[in-house]
Amino acid sequence: MTCSLYILRHGETLFNVQHKTQGWCDSPLTSRGIEQARIAGRMLAKKGLTFDRLYSSTSERCCDTLELAMEAGWGSVPAYERLKGLKEMNFGAFEGKDQFLERFPHGDFYVAYGGESEEETLARFRSTLERIAEGGGRVLAVSHGGSSVILFHNVVPNPEPGTVPFGNCICYHYEYDGEFHWIETLVPDFSSLDAKGMPPQVQWR
Repeated sequence: MTCSLYILRHGETLFNVQHKTQGWCDSPLTSRGIEQARIAGRMLAKKGLTFDRLYSSTSERCCDTLELAMEAGWGSVPAYERLKGLKEMNFGAFEGKDQFLERFPHGDFYVAYGGESEEETLARFRSTLERIAEGGGRVLAVSHGGSSVILFHNVVPNPEPGTVPFGNCICYHYEYDGEFHWIETLVPDFSSLDAKGMPPQVQWR
């Protein structure tokens, strides 16, 4: 059974602005993050999309993003399921620390500090999405930047440099038929939220 799967990253958070490592720890959406979620919801709705099932990471920043997007795009918040398997990579003792301490690529660096490796994150995230996708239909899952990018590079191992968008409320669209097939990456128009001195809304990798 084929599933059309949309994976939406959460909106900007306090820790994003403060450049803090944010995996299993949580922080609230900023005012800009709230508007990002609403813009993303309207973008998906304008494409004529409706969803058979809704899922979110258990992190509050993702639940809030899902609820804001649904309210803005469709006028109500249907029931959705919260799943721990959709959580961000666990950075162990580095949770909440300054991002300049992070290691790239992550590899298995964080395992020694009580966190997860990239392989463990991918296995958890991918298996959760596979269980979701087995039900078929069109599904929206709100999750995180790191785990979503790890999946993307697993599905598309050699993307052209400068063609992969990364940012809050980026939405990755896959088709699943026993394997994941990347279809497109949807980038909301955040130009109305641009602010002097703030980092770009969307970056390209």
